[in-house]
Amino acid sequence: MEKTVGRRAYPRTNRKKMALGEREKRRLLQLGACLLLFLAMFFAKGTDRLGRLQEELRGALHSDVDFRAAFADLGWSLASGRPVVEAMGELWTDVFMPEQGAGMVTSGGGLLYQSALQTLRQGAAMPTTLTARTAEPAYNDPMTASGAPAAVAEPEPAATPEPQVIHMDYTGPALPDNTTMDRYALGLAETVTPVMAVESSGFGWRTHPIENEEKFHFGVDLASETGTTVKAFAAGTVDYIGESDIYGQYLQLDHGNGVKSFYAHCSKLCVQQGQLVAAGEKVAESGATGDVTGPHLHFELKRDGVRLNPEYYIEIQS
Repeated sequence: MEKTVGRRAYPRTNRKKMALGEREKRRLLQLGACLLLFLAMFFAKGTDRLGRLQEELRGALHSDVDFRAAFADLGWSLASGRPVVEAMGELWTDVFMPEQGAGMVTSGGGLLYQSALQTLRQGAAMPTTLTARTAEPAYNDPMTASGAPAAVAEPEPAATPEPQVIHMDYTGPALPDNTTMDRYALGLAETVTPVMAVESSGFGWRTHPIENEEKFHFGVDLASETGTTVKAFAAGTVDYIGESDIYGQYLQLDHGNGVKSFYAHCSKLCVQQGQLVAAGEKVAESGATGDVTGPHLHFELKRDGVRLNPEYYIEIQS
């Protein structure tokens, strides 16, 4: 004998009983089973939950439930304009909890029922009448396995871009053309101190040690013994090499991005014009060639033709 399906009482006017043939009954049952299996796979997440859902489905399919009446009630509810959420909730109650009745809608129920009802109630965007199925967004469970709310990843703050120019306070005499005391961003991937040594003369105005008059010094002098390895400030190309009475043996590297470095008073040059060099690669040996009072490396930096203070970009031994 079939069990009476428990449900809420609603006034139903002009309700007619549906007479279905054996073929229609069989198709209705097949449709219901397919619907249940589809929803089970849709709501199942993880092996444990899938096993529990299978048990509920097996129990429902083998129980003495009036599927015909349950789906007939669903059709009547939708046709009469009842909200889909409420109509589907009543269907789940009819199928899975026929003995408990409609009170189970708010008091609990099986895993499949709870998952389905939760999804139905979430859907402010769900239509109140059946329409063509549209694509649905992926379901993201807001709860962790322990039942606690899942942590929401905080967006990483955007990196603050390096300022292109840092203005430095300077109150000394006027600077020569194409010379600045400001610190410019070089935009180079890696830089290396050419010679780790004490600074014997800095960038700026000074009394020239040989000419004994005020002259602007366009680089820094790094006191180092003759033969000390001179390293490339950054990766680049040998722009030119040469020798003069003032600078002795010298070379210039082009690092790209408008940046060039100049090395003078070398005792030996270890590269050729046009050669590619890596950051930190040996390019020369320091010495005392040219107009000097002792062995050292004279080092200059330029960005877009403007001479910069090398002290901002290299390490100076104290």
